[in-house]
Amino acid sequence: MKNRLPYIFLLLLLHMHGGTSAQAPLLNSYPPAAATVYLDFDGATVEGTLWNENGKIVAEPSGLSAATITWIFRKIADHFTLFNLNLTTDPEMYARAPIYQRTRIIITPNGDWYGPAAGVSAVGSFVWGDETPAWVFTDHLTNNPLFIAAAATHEIGHTLGLQHQSLYDSYGIMISELSGGENNIFSNEAPLMGVPFYKNADWIKGSSSAGAANIQNDTALIAGAPNNIGYRKNLIIPGEGFNQKSEAVKIETQQPGSIGLNSTGEYAYRLFDITGRLLTEGPLRKGWNQIQANSAAKAVLVLQWYSEEGSGSQKIVL
Repeated sequence: MKNRLPYIFLLLLLHMHGGTSAQAPLLNSYPPAAATVYLDFDGATVEGTLWNENGKIVAEPSGLSAATITWIFRKIADHFTLFNLNLTTDPEMYARAPIYQRTRIIITPNGDWYGPAAGVSAVGSFVWGDETPAWVFTDHLTNNPLFIAAAATHEIGHTLGLQHQSLYDSYGIMISELSGGENNIFSNEAPLMGVPFYKNADWIKGSSSAGAANIQNDTALIAGAPNNIGYRKNLIIPGEGFNQKSEAVKIETQQPGSIGLNSTGEYAYRLFDITGRLLTEGPLRKGWNQIQANSAAKAVLVLQWYSEEGSGSQKIVL
């Protein structure tokens, strides 16, 4: 077995307990997608992976209620609405997914077999094809659903090849491997691949733990090679449909350099080109908005909007 331990990244700390045991309801965020992330709340026996140096691991069920599991699932899925990726709690969906485009996140109370961490994953394991799971340990997250969702999203990011988003000083010296959004003095935002617990967290483009000059574009790496997930082509999520609203943001006019739209509420938005490069971002007011596209005369763009009320995305062809 290959020694992939140098590529393992952890999450963080915290302690406590709670919850009522229940089998996870069967949920899917985007069933048409082949690429799949399986959120396993039901317990598992793991053998024959890089985690099994000390033998078989028997992970207990999460002990969370069906309602709490559903809330956590939706919170995680909100972070992946841009991508052609299905989040599922259905083991059969995972079993049918391509072996080189899937991963399993085991959400379980106790991770003492590993150590004092809230989660652990192997970077890039999404494409390994060898059933290597990632882990979230809920006892170390005070069984707080918001923390569990953030930790799981962070670990999924690692399996998709992302490293930590880090904080550096003006000389390029690392202040903290895990950025908590300290440099965002005018916003309440933090990177999902940093410390995603205490601020509104999202994917960002910033300096990774590989060095201040190593700029990691989270969305581009998730969508691109070797994951080859790509971006979602339609606005409505078949099946669940809980985290996007077809009329929340409606494109009214589109032309090179400018997009006009109507918004039913107040959102933050990000505009990407099809490679995942961030073109512009800012707030959307309720009503009419004009966005400067800052792109080539002919382009395919992806508009993403989000708030506490929900999120959505739409492909735009200029």
